Amino acid sequence: MAKRFPLAKIPLALFILTFVFNTFFLIPVTHASLRNILIGGAVEYFYLRETLLYAHNKQSNEIMSGYKKEYGVNNDERATEVLDSVMHRLLGSIDPKGTIKPKFSWFINNQTSFNAFCGLGHNVSVNIGLFNYLNYNEDEIAFVLAHELVHGMKLHALSSLPKLVSFSVVQALYLEKNPGTVSYITSYIINRNLVANYATLPQEKEADANSFAYATGAGYNPGAGAAIWSRVTAKMGDNAHSSFENVVNPNDHPTNKQRIDYFSKRMEEYSNGKVKVVKGMVYVKGEPWATPAAAGELLAEERAYFVAGNLAAIFHTTSEAGRAELTDGVIKINDQTIMTPTSNDLDADELVNRLNTIIGL
Repeated sequence: MAKRFPLAKIPLALFILTFVFNTFFLIPVTHASLRNILIGGAVEYFYLRETLLYAHNKQSNEIMSGYKKEYGVNNDERATEVLDSVMHRLLGSIDPKGTIKPKFSWFINNQTSFNAFCGLGHNVSVNIGLFNYLNYNEDEIAFVLAHELVHGMKLHALSSLPKLVSFSVVQALYLEKNPGTVSYITSYIINRNLVANYATLPQEKEADANSFAYATGAGYNPGAGAAIWSRVTAKMGDNAHSSFENVVNPNDHPTNKQRIDYFSKRMEEYSNGKVKVVKGMVYVKGEPWATPAAAGELLAEERAYFVAGNLAAIFHTTSEAGRAELTDGVIKINDQTIMTPTSNDLDADELVNRLNTIIGL
């Protein structure tokens, strides 16, 4: 039997909370069911919080075993190698002294959809479908994993608990005063919107924001965040809901287009305002430079963000880049790769000349 967190500390806290409800709550607590709803909400919150905290800190291995049993373990060698490499590199940058507790653990599951998650106990799982969808691209996978690490380190699953419980209490109070099918549907829709807009969505935005810093801090391409969502949008379209649908089923994540815009802006800021991508065109110092074509496993706009990311990394450390040169078919600045032109791109020499003209050399 799984060990449960002792509830010895709950009665005192519950007494204090109940006293506050009875003394200061604006609505007179005269109806028995109303009192039960409030006390029940308090019990639910404290019990869940203490139980989940205990599980997070003390039962990480048991949680991981449960995830593996539920989702299956995939032993794809290439995916395992990429996952291990990226996780060690990210954590080596984020937590070089290994102070994060519990330590992060990870595995690949058998799910074929594009997804990953970080559960309690700092347990990370990545769908094999995500590796296939991103063609095992380490820079893009690093941004996904950095996003999940943020969820874990910020304890998002637990920090949203007060809001989730309070929303449920409000819903229960409303139904107590307004019973009936219509009221149930109305309260459900309101609760879904509250959870999406005030619990889940802010956490997703925070994870995106920190993932950029984590991934670039570990040396991954600063354009990879926008590249991912450019690829997703090209293959799946934007996932924004219609106005009506968003009322019934609100977006609890930023839309694909919003994520492109966000990560593109972060890349531009990272370059000190020197590099950006607009409709597949890479701009340097405000001047159009190149429109990379699709190449290898990268779609056209996706590749544009990688090329722009290479330039952004140059301008991040210096206000003026060095001279662009063509070496063995590769455009480089300060011996760092910027772009490997293909037969579908503009002539390599012309790209080099244009770039040097723009950067003033």
